[in-house]
Amino acid sequence: MTTRTNSLLAIAACGLLAVSLTAGGQDARRGESDTRLPASVAVARKPRATVIDGYRAMTRLARQHGRIDGRLDVDRMRFAELRTTLVGEGVIDDGWGFTPMAGLERDVLAYMAASYLDIRPGLLTSIFGMTRRYSYREMQHRGMMVQGQPRQIVSGSELLSVLTRVASEVDRRGMGQQ
Repeated sequence: MTTRTNSLLAIAACGLLAVSLTAGGQDARRGESDTRLPASVAVARKPRATVIDGYRAMTRLARQHGRIDGRLDVDRMRFAELRTTLVGEGVIDDGWGFTPMAGLERDVLAYMAASYLDIRPGLLTSIFGMTRRYSYREMQHRGMMVQGQPRQIVSGSELLSVLTRVASEVDRRGMGQQ
């Protein structure tokens, strides 16, 4: 198996684990501290993902695909460092003023995913630039995000599910590390 296939399988496994844990499987470890669990499990258990969860997960994905230094300890990076990394990669807008603990909205996640995949939908976007609203519509159209309100806060399992689809698309396109 190639590194690309292995990374896709690892992300898919995390996504499946996230879905199973949020569906009720978390009762077995209810007493275990989230700090002792893998990061993906801790995120999957969250009914409300935060902006820092999204930034950290997206930075992990970029590290896994070789877009940023593989030696970075993403789990120990502060919010400002995560933000700077993602702005540098063109994944988030430099003008965003989100706080780390703010809820991660669907349209923000869609913008990050579309930017990561370098999706440039439509004529209006080419004239006025990418917006969160059109990113969300485009990601729904491509089947990478579920229907819902753009400003709705995503759950941890939804965050991981979207990033699993993003990773799959990166691998399908051959955009990741070989």
